[in-house]
Amino acid sequence: MVPLRYWVCLAAAVCLTPTLAHAQSLEGGTILRSAETARPPVLTIFTVPENADVTMRGNSDLTGRTPLDVPPLMTGLNTVLVQGPGFSRTQGVIFLPPRGGLPFVVSEPPGVSAGLILRGFNFPGVPDWTAGRAGRGVTLGAGAIGAGLMAVRTHISFRKRLDEVGSFAIDRAQDEKDYRNAWFIYGVAVWGTSAVDYWIRPRLSLTETTPTRLTLGVPRASRGGAVWRSLLIPGAGQEFGNHRTRSVLWLTAVLLSGAGYVVADYRVQRDATDLKWAGINLNNASPSEQAERLLKFEQAGRSLDVSKDIRRGFVLGTAAIHAVNLIDAMIMPLNLPAPSKPKVSSIVPLVLPNGPGVAVSLRF
Repeated sequence: MVPLRYWVCLAAAVCLTPTLAHAQSLEGGTILRSAETARPPVLTIFTVPENADVTMRGNSDLTGRTPLDVPPLMTGLNTVLVQGPGFSRTQGVIFLPPRGGLPFVVSEPPGVSAGLILRGFNFPGVPDWTAGRAGRGVTLGAGAIGAGLMAVRTHISFRKRLDEVGSFAIDRAQDEKDYRNAWFIYGVAVWGTSAVDYWIRPRLSLTETTPTRLTLGVPRASRGGAVWRSLLIPGAGQEFGNHRTRSVLWLTAVLLSGAGYVVADYRVQRDATDLKWAGINLNNASPSEQAERLLKFEQAGRSLDVSKDIRRGFVLGTAAIHAVNLIDAMIMPLNLPAPSKPKVSSIVPLVLPNGPGVAVSLRF
């Protein structure tokens, strides 16, 4: 005969089993929902046009092709470089808040703004350097520094000439003063070139922003965009068309030619002063000195003609370099075919209430 306590225990087990199962189900569901809630949403970066190569640098580095998933740990300010065949290489800065917030573009958007104009007037080369165009930045910075050093040097020569006496010394002092002013004007021209070069650079635009989606507008490399930029600034169109070496070469050639003109013009002024005083000495020469001073007068005239020819050569050379640079912008290759989209994978560490884990993202 089965004891009574056996039947009591059996009945209790049958009654409590559904309750325990339900409790365990609720507990498991709560843990699952907590884990899902703790996992931050995935932020994906898109570009218009699509399929661009993106490099991000901030508290971490990330490289891939859009659409590109951004790990949740990448937050704060990030420098973004967008490039690829058919795209104009563009750099900007975006801010990524903790997941759930709205990301946005920090750098200047396309169009004219007061901030853009003011930043363009930084020391020559600095705006280009910060925009990721180091080659043009170094060239413009070197041009401005060289102009400043030459202006200081010629100003010292001018001050020394003022300590001398006589009409010839006064004329020589004027030559040094004009030379100093020419270098000052050249430096101002380089400064203006740097500002305009920064104003016309390609910039990122914000097309769409949600907690899970950031869409950036990126300029396409176009023939018209390259031509009008090269018309304004030598090599700017080549930079827009992603021909960076050509861009720096054209800009360097024009700056060197312009500096050569400044030096050649100074030689013209000095030779003109020499010719003036050779004529004065010839007019005041005694009969025995006439032949010698006539020879010096003729030599001064020939030297002046040579100096003028050299100056004219620099003028024509600068114009020719600018013209050939414009032709190059008209014929250089653009819109190369985009390569096939590669596979992208990422592994992101996660810290959840019920323990550590990882999130694996695969895109084909």
